[in-house]
Amino acid sequence: MSKTILFALTAQADLGETGARTGVWLEELATPYQMLGAAGYDILFATPGGHPAPLDPASLEEPWLLPAGHWFLSQPAAMAQLEAPLDIASVEAARIDAIFLVGGTGTLWDFPGCAPLGALATSLIAQDKPVAAICHGVVGLMTATAADGTPLVAGKSLTCFSNEEEAMLEYDKIVPLLAETELVRQGAIYNRAAPFEARVVEDGRLITGQNPASAESLAKALLSQLGVTSARF
Repeated sequence: MSKTILFALTAQADLGETGARTGVWLEELATPYQMLGAAGYDILFATPGGHPAPLDPASLEEPWLLPAGHWFLSQPAAMAQLEAPLDIASVEAARIDAIFLVGGTGTLWDFPGCAPLGALATSLIAQDKPVAAICHGVVGLMTATAADGTPLVAGKSLTCFSNEEEAMLEYDKIVPLLAETELVRQGAIYNRAAPFEARVVEDGRLITGQNPASAESLAKALLSQLGVTSARF
């Protein structure tokens, strides 16, 4: 067993035409990274094109910056990986045990059209390996397909950042697409909790989390699917 998990991250730093910055949401990266690393997994970072993965500045501020985030920011190896990630297109499914599509608003720009990301998710599901995604990162599944060529998410129960949450932040006026709308359009069976409350949905090897509050529960679900007992985490 390779004991390796790929974290797919956005390389999008600009929040559309607003002049503001975006990127990876730290909590959705830090908590799973800490938990999966503690369970003995090597973690690789990759972005579309292999470009550096920026952290969303808002996720570095209170009240969003949580203990796992503080810890992550103090890890030189992890921070260095953000600056020099792999290109998603260079990663083969046989090399990894699972993929985790990390969220952050930036993913709405560079994940939906990232064919190599969809192909990787497609291959992993075909190999009976877990595919996990959280919040906006779930849109990285939009180019993934099932064995019959239909969208991977069609008929699958899942969750992601909700349209209601997007509207509450007024990001619905900025982002190029809405994750909930697009995944439902592909045939997904959408589930959600109340805004900003945790929700994790498992459908076979597909594991999705709604928002940053879901990061810990999603990491636990992924570890469970990887065969790590609850006593370990």
